[in-house]
Amino acid sequence: MAVSAGQLPDPVLKLGLNNVPVTGPDQFSLTRDFMTMRSISVMQEFTRSDKRRAKAARFEAEATAAEAQRAVGLANVQRNAVGAWLDRWYAEQTGVLLGHHGHPLDLALQAATAAYRSGRGTRADVLAMELEVQKLHDRLDENRAAVATAMLNLQRWVGPAANRTLSQRPPLDVPQSIQQLAKDEFDAVPEIAAARRDVALAESEIQVATEARTPDVTVELMYSQRGPAFSNMGSINVSFPVPWDRGNRQDRDVAARLAQANEARAKSEIIRRNTQAMVGAKLAELQRNLERLQRYDEKTLPLANQQAEAALTAYRANTGSLLAVAEANHRAIDTAVERLTLEARTAKLWADLTFLIPLPTAQTEPATKERK
Repeated sequence: MAVSAGQLPDPVLKLGLNNVPVTGPDQFSLTRDFMTMRSISVMQEFTRSDKRRAKAARFEAEATAAEAQRAVGLANVQRNAVGAWLDRWYAEQTGVLLGHHGHPLDLALQAATAAYRSGRGTRADVLAMELEVQKLHDRLDENRAAVATAMLNLQRWVGPAANRTLSQRPPLDVPQSIQQLAKDEFDAVPEIAAARRDVALAESEIQVATEARTPDVTVELMYSQRGPAFSNMGSINVSFPVPWDRGNRQDRDVAARLAQANEARAKSEIIRRNTQAMVGAKLAELQRNLERLQRYDEKTLPLANQQAEAALTAYRANTGSLLAVAEANHRAIDTAVERLTLEARTAKLWADLTFLIPLPTAQTEPATKERK
């Protein structure tokens, strides 16, 4: 469209039959009356070159803005797909984690039941272990529902491929590209690029409205044929609009385009600042969470497991209660799940930052090469 907008409009061919008598002795005759003419004319509007260039630039800006919006959509799709993949992966990992604690709890319940029957334990110990087992079963049921929901959500983005077995998740290191973004190199972010393209489009609209203030000239050449007894005639007509109320028409249009451009610039600046703040906040949270995960692995989880082992050792030595074992196991499970939940949140932050700029796909590479 930009190429066609830079050309002159197509000429207009006109055919006419003028001044045919409809009454009297020469009724409907095409040759006897001297005023009757068969005419053919060609009319061409000569749009000024500046106006044509402005329209071509506007269409180019529209195409560029549309491509930028496509990049925004691609980034959103990739982030959502990765987020759905992570939801399923962590839901399955939670199920594995809970399943690991099922067998020890069953053994503890059997031990409590045997001790009660032999008179070495109490009914309270048996009930405490039964309660822990039921709580674990409830968690497993809840987890199975979460896995099914995550599977359906992943199918929404990747189709039947969602049924495949998932591989290991990628490492949650801070991406190099995000470290560059943190240095205020945000021009590659699709939302910011799209906002800049919208500004360019609004500015091209200003140029189109400005050029429209000056009218274009239309020239018409006509050849008219009369009867054999009369001379044929030629005509030339020149026409152009008369902007008699420019203040209420053309000038108002220019003012409106200027206001729209100012709005686009303000919106672009808001998007840039919001993106900078969002990237900075998520990057800081990602780094804090990575430190917390390291602390979980080095201190918190080992302490919770040691506490559970110590409670079990005390029970076997008849110096502790089975209720203390149940409570220690419950804390160990909760701590492990808390750690996995924190890792899931960290992975979501990693995905949001990593796919802030979309990865190239088979559909985008040809377009990129053409632009080069």
